[in-house]
Amino acid sequence: MRRSMTVLCALLGASLALPLVAQEKPANVARVFVTVPKPGYEDGRKRHMDWHRKQNDTWTWETWQVETGDAAGSFLTITLGHKWKDFDDWAAKYGEGDNADGAKNLTPYTAGGSNGFWIYRAEISRPSESKEPPKMLEVFHFLAKADGVDEFSLAMRKIHEAIGKTNWPSHYEWYQLANGGEHPHFVLVLPRNSWADMAGPDVSFVAMLEKGLGQQDAAALLRSLGKSIHREWSEVLVHRPDLSYRPAAK
Repeated sequence: MRRSMTVLCALLGASLALPLVAQEKPANVARVFVTVPKPGYEDGRKRHMDWHRKQNDTWTWETWQVETGDAAGSFLTITLGHKWKDFDDWAAKYGEGDNADGAKNLTPYTAGGSNGFWIYRAEISRPSESKEPPKMLEVFHFLAKADGVDEFSLAMRKIHEAIGKTNWPSHYEWYQLANGGEHPHFVLVLPRNSWADMAGPDVSFVAMLEKGLGQQDAAALLRSLGKSIHREWSEVLVHRPDLSYRPAAK
């Protein structure tokens, strides 16, 4: 009974506090495939991306290699910027062939993995204006408590507003898991073009927050945020353009 109530609270909290499936803005759904590789995977991924190229696939598929953290050595292949219905349309056109080629070129070289759907949270994001993917991504994962989704969501909005108010020189994107794993799961993605970028802005995050909210309100916000989080971890992803596919420019 306790587990059922926990799951119910998580679902209700997410639906009330955050715009998920029924309320998402157009073209903000991403699908992420995580692969634990066997020897030969990279060559197989290249052959599979060549299949996408030969089909004139209209979607972009970016592949990233996990550099740090517990999943180091794994690969993520991601397609962004879709509506839910787009996945039905894509599957009708490419799905059968994609599955067949994947069974030939990917499955034999895969030791495990997962995949899931994520919602891009544009209202609390500050994306880079560059149309090219960065060399790396610094990624922070947050599992919120089932009864802490409201507090977590409010804190993210206040932090986003403080960054805008102080014009803090930082770009970031927020995503929330819609399906395919443990909930409530949020991911903060920071573009990095070098390891030196990991140092961040000269003005620290806490100093920015205190400037934007005042010292007492900033401290209260950080306490509330800490209480709302069940678990957090981080990793760095390195872009692999040789294992990615982008449709030809029109």
